[in-house]
Formats: sequence, structure tokens, C-alpha cells
Amino acid sequence: MSEYTTAGFGATINGKHTWKDYGLVIGNTDIVSEPSPKTNYIEVPGSSIRIDLTETLTGQVEYESRQLKFSLGKMEREDLWPVFYRTFLKAYQGKEVRVVLDQEPDVYYHGRAEVSGFSRNGRLGTFTLTVDADAYKYEINVSSEDWLWDVLNFETGIIRDYRGISVSGSSSKLLEGSGIPVVPAFLVSNLDESVSNYITFNGTRYTLQEGRNRFADLIIPAGGGRLYFYGKYTVNIEFRGGSL
Repeated sequence: MSEYTTAGFGATINGKHTWKDYGLVIGNTDIVSEPSPKTNYIEVPGSSIRIDLTETLTGQVEYESRQLKFSLGKMEREDLWPVFYRTFLKAYQGKEVRVVLDQEPDVYYHGRAEVSGFSRNGRLGTFTLTVDADAYKYEINVSSEDWLWDVLNFETGIIRDYRGISVSGSSSKLLEGSGIPVVPAFLVSNLDESVSNYITFNGTRYTLQEGRNRFADLIIPAGGGRLYFYGKYTVNIEFRGGSL
């Protein structure tokens, strides 16, 4: 069992670690599946040609959910197994979960869990935890909070600090892309209501109010984009990136 922990081969699920908190060993390495693209084709009758509409609706490829599957097991006293398994079921069965793999400490997966297939042979018990997860994995760090340096990937990570942006008249900010489209939120304070306070992005104007503002159609594409601010206020931009 110790070889898994020294290799960092475990997972933290809703704040609890498979080995450190439960003494569970992960018995498989093919944990994360690939998300399948949502394709859309129209066949042209009497022709070998087909029309590809995959990116027509949103301008990008969309994906199905992905699956995380953990084959879990441990050695436990036979009389303690019923209590242990019942406790594990209570914690995760059907629950919304956030999963961080030891091998990817800078990102998390979000989905809903299912526990199944319990089997015991003497002291050895095994079962499966399956998570129906979003297609994308998300960055642990978010731009509006203090940075967690211990989980930053110094090879691929992007340091985003979009806090305390002071606007007096006009200003702009380039948001670096992350590989997925992101709808940011804007936490506005010290807003001067005697002037017009708004953002523009790609020619569209969005009016700001004191507090948290989020606009469903203000989407920063995977490649990033520049925002323009007008008025008088202070703003923190809440931006959480991700990737496939």
C-alpha cells in the first residue's frame, strides 16, 4: 500500500484523501476517461458529402461528460467493514463531489458520485467509486482570491491576479485564455452612481452595479480577450480557467 502513497497516487474527494483519511488504495491507473465531442452532421441524400454542423451553434466544439472511475480497496477488521462502508456511502453516494488527483494538484474535476460493487474476502474489501464529471477540469486557483503557490504548475500554469482594479474614467485589462471559454464575474465596490459604470467586450456594453455582476453572454474565449472599463469604481474579476 505504501508504494501508492509515496508515488502520489491518490485522490482528494470533497476534502478527504483516499489513503490518508480512508486507508484506501487505488487499484487502477485508467481513472479519467476522455470526453467525447458532440458532433452534428447532416447527410446529403444521394451524395457522399455530409455537412458538418458541429460548431455552428456555439462556434466551438462541445463535449459530453467524462467519467472518473476508482477501483478502491483496503485491509480492515471484518467486524469494522460494515461501519466503514456505510460511512463511505453516506459521504459520497449520489453526492456532488470535487476531485483532486495527487498527480494533478493544480486542477479539480466536478461531478456526481456513485459507489457500487462492494465485495469482501476476509479482511480485504473492494468497491468502485464512479464520478460522472464535467468535460473540463478546472483550475484550483481563481483570480479573485489569494494565490495558492503550492499547487501552481510552474510549467503550464498562468498566474492571474485581477484584483483591486481601480477605474476612474476608463481602463482596460487583458484576460489570458485558459483553454476553455469562461464567463467571469465582476465584484464591484466603491461605485460612484453619479456616473455611468459599465464594461465593453467585443462591442457589447454591460452595465455594472455595486456587488457581484455576471453576464451570461460575456464569454472570454479560450484564447483570452481584453475588457474595457468605464466609470468610477473598484473591481475584482473572478476568473477560473480550465482545460480538457
